[in-house]
Amino acid sequence: MSLTLTSTTTLVASLPALLGFIPDDSLVLITALANDDGSVTTGPLARIDLTRLTGHVGYCVRHFNRQCSDLPVSCVTGIVVRTDDEDTTGDGVLPLRADVDTVITALVDHGFTDVDLVHVPAIAEGARWRSYRDTDRTGVLPDPAATAAAAAAVAAGYTIAARRDDLAARFTPLREPVRARLQPLIDHAVESAAIDESWHLAAHVRLDRADAAIRAAGHGELPTDEADVIDLAATFAVSAFRDALLALPDNTARLAAENLVLHLWRHSCDPIAGPLATVIAVYAYLRGDGTVARIALEHADPEQPLAGLLSTMLTHAVPPSKIHSVIQNASADARRTLLSEPPTDQA
Repeated sequence: MSLTLTSTTTLVASLPALLGFIPDDSLVLITALANDDGSVTTGPLARIDLTRLTGHVGYCVRHFNRQCSDLPVSCVTGIVVRTDDEDTTGDGVLPLRADVDTVITALVDHGFTDVDLVHVPAIAEGARWRSYRDTDRTGVLPDPAATAAAAAAVAAGYTIAARRDDLAARFTPLREPVRARLQPLIDHAVESAAIDESWHLAAHVRLDRADAAIRAAGHGELPTDEADVIDLAATFAVSAFRDALLALPDNTARLAAENLVLHLWRHSCDPIAGPLATVIAVYAYLRGDGTVARIALEHADPEQPLAGLLSTMLTHAVPPSKIHSVIQNASADARRTLLSEPPTDQA
């Protein structure tokens, strides 16, 4: 999601909404983009573990530059989130000063002319941020959960977790014996789904079952019957049906589909789990949740073309709006192809 920038205080307090979790021990680099209407909104951002910063500043900044080198960047704000400790005693002393100075120099060397970095001990109400470049410039954070960005994120169905690990923990599969027992059944169901591709009536019924499951997931109802789980996992694992199910009307439906496929993924082993993880990543990406999309891709098969394409788009911070119509049109075409009755040969 993007945020209309009004102040550094607002930007820092909005980090949980922008990232999907509350960062700590992190450097977050955020671009501000100048729009044609005169407004300034957030663009690509990058979060870097502070443990990776020392000795790797050049690599981190090069990666960040690749995300936004062709965008109208008006300024870059870096936010160091680190609890005050013995390194920060004394007036005007901020942590990691040498590393931060190196980051600023590297950003300027890449052509970013307006750069500021600030430190905040925590993303929490009452925490005070201070600028590295002008320590007299400071501010106090409001409640991050009460920001406009947080409200917009919740309304859009984003999850704001306490930590990134909490988001990653959603990708915890069922016990291996359960998945191993189901795997041959899912494999057999995939064979049946592949056959259904060629029969428009069978494809129609299969897509109806998947559409109904997505609607049910929108009401918090995920399949509990193993036969349904097996059938749906097979449907989303077959590329023709997967493609047909990517076109959804809004982010509410995409979140429902994402939760459904994550439920199916938990029941699956490779080679089925990899394609399902890619589907989850696509739904998350299309609704603007890059963090969940990246976590899902960690479980996907990197050799799968769709996974590779999505990874590239995330690396270069291609906004979903740029490809939304492409996905919608391709998905609609896939559905029409599945549901079209083959021509009858004339005698």
